[in-house]
Amino acid sequence: MAVTLEQLNAFVETVKTGSFKQASYRLGKHTSTVSGLVAALESEVGIELFVRKPRSLLLTTKGDELFQAAQAVVRESEFFDLKVDSLYQNAPSSMTIAFDSMLSSPQLSDIFAAIIDKYPSVSLKLLSGDPLQIRSWVLSHQADIALTVNTFHRHQELKAVEGFRYDVVAVASPLLGLKEQKISLDELRGKTQVSAYFMKQLGQENTHDYSNRVIYSNSFHETLSLLKSAPVWAWMPLFMLQESIDSQQVDRFYVSEEKHQRANTWSSELIWHNNKPKDAVIEYFINQVNDLNYS
Repeated sequence: MAVTLEQLNAFVETVKTGSFKQASYRLGKHTSTVSGLVAALESEVGIELFVRKPRSLLLTTKGDELFQAAQAVVRESEFFDLKVDSLYQNAPSSMTIAFDSMLSSPQLSDIFAAIIDKYPSVSLKLLSGDPLQIRSWVLSHQADIALTVNTFHRHQELKAVEGFRYDVVAVASPLLGLKEQKISLDELRGKTQVSAYFMKQLGQENTHDYSNRVIYSNSFHETLSLLKSAPVWAWMPLFMLQESIDSQQVDRFYVSEEKHQRANTWSSELIWHNNKPKDAVIEYFINQVNDLNYS
């Protein structure tokens, strides 16, 4: 049997569009060419695929069964073409990207969507966690590249480049009544703080924890939930909180004379294992992240 891919394409598009004419538009061929290809396919397999009426085509029962198989062949052919393109682009067959939950944003989701669109043959896997989890995933090769808060703790087996910078601000539950106020460090020490757990794990809590009573959290979403429901405060990325501030679910306040100064600026970093070469997808991800700006 000498069935061709061109015949199967003509058959599949005719079923999808309902006519030879509409299929010809999709395929960029003359109507007579498409109908001829379908007729040749019918002759080759010895099965009538359509009942031809003056103004319509009716798919036969056997034609419907063959349509499912033909569609699978066409899809595999398209995937083959995409795979060839990815090899020309130096793209891997799969990619696992880990990212810090504190840095999650619609803009980051847009980057993932762009990767899916640009490299459709790449099987993409996304992992979200805290900075120490992310570092362990990269070290154990569970993630190919990661975007994380810059902890300034370098590991000899990892390569790193700076990602984007972002402003970190003091925010509180409305229950504390601190909206737009200037608060001294002495006043702040008496109020419960929700702090990032990774800072304690890294031994950096003295640079981050201001209050006498601290609750540790390794989840941005849990911290935000506490800010909305309990009398607590926290240091948080402004780009993650702007909507909650605007809707008055949390209040921004200022420590000492901070109100007339620039907010604290932190940075993210991209890390990958020394043994991992920078392929096209990793290069693209790094470039896209570098273009983000939240400060």
